Amino acid sequence: MVHDLAEAQRSAVEEIRRFTDSSDQIDLVDVGEWRGYAVLTLEIDTSGFARRAGGLQARPRERVTGLIASKYPTMPPQVEVDHLRWAGFPHVLQGRRLCIYLDPGTEWDPTRGMQGFLLRLWEWFEDAIGGRFDAATALYHPVGGVLHRTEGAPTVVAALSIPDNPSDEDIVRRIGLRSRADHRVDIASWGAPSEPGLVPGLLVVLPEYLPMGGGDHLSDLVTIVRQQLDRGQRRVLQTSLRRLIRRLGDDEHLHVIIAVPGPARDNSEDRHLIGWRLRAQDATKALAAARSATSQASNNDEASVEWTYVDDQRPEIAVRRDIDRPVAVYTGSKIAVWGCGALGSWIAELLVRAGARYVMLRDPGFVTRGLLVRQNYAENDVGRPKAEALADRLRHLSDNCEIAGVAGYAQTGLLEDADSCDFIIDTSVNTAVNAAVDDAQRQGTLRVPVVQASTDNQTATLGVVTVTDGTPTTTTSDLDQALRKRADIDPSLTAHRTFWDHDAHPPLTPARGCSVPTFHGSGADAMGIAASAISVAAIALSRQIAGGYLLSLPHSPFDVPALTCVEQ
Repeated sequence: MVHDLAEAQRSAVEEIRRFTDSSDQIDLVDVGEWRGYAVLTLEIDTSGFARRAGGLQARPRERVTGLIASKYPTMPPQVEVDHLRWAGFPHVLQGRRLCIYLDPGTEWDPTRGMQGFLLRLWEWFEDAIGGRFDAATALYHPVGGVLHRTEGAPTVVAALSIPDNPSDEDIVRRIGLRSRADHRVDIASWGAPSEPGLVPGLLVVLPEYLPMGGGDHLSDLVTIVRQQLDRGQRRVLQTSLRRLIRRLGDDEHLHVIIAVPGPARDNSEDRHLIGWRLRAQDATKALAAARSATSQASNNDEASVEWTYVDDQRPEIAVRRDIDRPVAVYTGSKIAVWGCGALGSWIAELLVRAGARYVMLRDPGFVTRGLLVRQNYAENDVGRPKAEALADRLRHLSDNCEIAGVAGYAQTGLLEDADSCDFIIDTSVNTAVNAAVDDAQRQGTLRVPVVQASTDNQTATLGVVTVTDGTPTTTTSDLDQALRKRADIDPSLTAHRTFWDHDAHPPLTPARGCSVPTFHGSGADAMGIAASAISVAAIALSRQIAGGYLLSLPHSPFDVPALTCVEQ
């Protein structure tokens, strides 16, 4: 009954009445209540929409059900239909629910109320009938358009390509999984597990997509295999499940990954992966139910599977989010980072995140507690060599990057890094390192690009970056002097002269007595200069040019240009 609804729901119903009373396209047929929802039966006149090939096959008048939750207007209304005629169509979820709002957080505007909702519904039908929906861009379309995820179940990471495309006779495979934490499981092998410590699971490859979703029970998968293939393949699946369950302890989980093609089925590699798990003892009972003639009737007694969200990072599926950004030049590279301080510690992290495959860290210093204000370390790192502590920290960021940390002076590794690395990034601000680099560049023994970066000791909001191209034509010191000359003749760059006039702003003495001088500036300042430096350097490296650059953060107290360059 309408009087049982919340005040906001009743107001929404009245708003619908006023709108439909003045509309010839949408009629309000009925109003009811179900489990706290206001239930609206709406009839839409679709006869005026332009119909195109591939569009929704709609009748001249279509009825839909609108559901208004008690949390309205915080939550938008939902729309369902009572038939399966549109199952498999883009933005139709599990055959019945219309995806009116792809991202309610940005698309649903409570201030527009039910009028905004009805206009959105009208636009959905106009686009659907007009063939404007693309199945390739419909979220989770191969599996009914819904996210298969159970709260509390772990995420399964799929980072390896499936080695070959299974034939119709090879729809079930044993796979190996590695548990990394309670919340994460990795697919370590798409074949039978041979490494110690791997947990066995099953990969099931379906020939058809799942417009109604993956179901809720093990028996649902058995039924799907029977419907899409035949009884023989159903027996193969049941046998594989039975053998695998026997290998598991009662408290262990049966893991199943299901590979589902898109509706077009024109790319056998482009399969959507969903996964579930079930405790072995529950799986044994479920399999027995699936083998019985009354398996569908027994679903009420069968334990539901836990859907484990598949984080699909297979190379043929996933695209790096930074692929079009300057830092893409570092992807797959081997890089040496000299100096693990205010700039180097953050630059090293950014390189790992950019997809570097090897990072060598060199620094002779140790972590002290005062450094935590602006360097990339934690409390438990205090007392450790910087290079070793940072290496351990960075290893948590990527499985694909090899990290090495050497506690020592950078120049002692110059020849090794010049031979083994694609780039050297020097943030050490060390005159001995500068001399060694300059000498090697002039002699032609340092034939890899060298990036040198530093920040001012007063605010850490200014930066200087030099990038060589790996030839002896232009050295790091040549670029440094060119920048100095530019700063000397350009009044707008007066603040940058501090990089060469070291007495202009004396360094900070952080404690009384004989304390080692250090720089002023915050972690936010240092991170900002590090990020800008590594991005500007990436542009020069991708263009294979030599250049010098003066940087300024937007909040710098100095009135200087954001970027000044001198390119050779």
